[in-house]
Amino acid sequence: MIRIRLGARGLGGVRFAVSPVGAAKDLLRLVGFSPGTLTPQWRTRATDALSRHRLGLLAVVGGGGPLGYAPDFIRPEPPAFLTDINTGLHQIATTPQERIRYELAGAVNGHAWDPGSGHPPPRQLLRALDRGEDHFAHRLADEMARFWHAALAPSWPVIRARLEADVTARASEIARSGLAEALNRLAPNLEWRDGELLVHMRTDSIHQLTLDADAVILTPSVFVDWALFCAGEPPGAPAPRTPLIVYPAAQADCLPPAQDHPLIGAMRRKLLAELSQPRSTTELAQRLYLSPATASYHLQILHRAGLVTRTRRSRHVLYQRLGGAT
Repeated sequence: MIRIRLGARGLGGVRFAVSPVGAAKDLLRLVGFSPGTLTPQWRTRATDALSRHRLGLLAVVGGGGPLGYAPDFIRPEPPAFLTDINTGLHQIATTPQERIRYELAGAVNGHAWDPGSGHPPPRQLLRALDRGEDHFAHRLADEMARFWHAALAPSWPVIRARLEADVTARASEIARSGLAEALNRLAPNLEWRDGELLVHMRTDSIHQLTLDADAVILTPSVFVDWALFCAGEPPGAPAPRTPLIVYPAAQADCLPPAQDHPLIGAMRRKLLAELSQPRSTTELAQRLYLSPATASYHLQILHRAGLVTRTRRSRHVLYQRLGGAT
């Protein structure tokens, strides 16, 4: 169990974030540790990206060892609510050397490739480290960039919209019921009790840690069904980071590619095809020979699914397809 003790200052530092690099790490973890939980589309897309682009080091580091631990520096601390992919990649590439050594020592000697498990550290990881921590970090950032663009970028607008919608819903819940109640509803293994945020791990007999924290970062994911604890460590750890908890976004079944979204039927595909540029409901109805009410009905569903944006211009509401929606 992980215990995060938050005083009044710590509660004031609780914040949400949406991270594209974090989403990539979540996908890598499932590919390496639990591929059977992925949908066939995502499993194929991720494994094809890793093999086609020869991303062996990223697969080893991001997938975790026998106990599922993967070094946390490939999930950088989000500096803002929404961090773009290039910022996240730069953070990976410039990870302090002492932080890389600290996390890899844990991965090789204790957390993941435990000597008692019978799984020695992968030779590919050890060979990459021979050239030094800076080279290691830059190579991982480069491989993460290629994995991101091949596996996640086509669906990121849809995923991002869903994650942002989740955070909006959590904010509304906090306003209605308070932070404690909202925290208790984030994940089945997350609990707020007596001033502590408790993360119950599947291997509680191994993971026991108590932290005093001035903040916690909460980030939703479409690739988890269980809260994951990242980047918290005892006092004295090099380049300390804010504790970060990944929790399942509401209805967190892994999204299929956008073109296979279950809400897209033939009529909605036609609407999306017309929305490469902003158009009003009336204009769309005329172009597709629909009644304005029918066009509006389908557009509302597409908007709720995070596939189109909606903006007001003068007296008109204009819809436009998010990139990669078709």
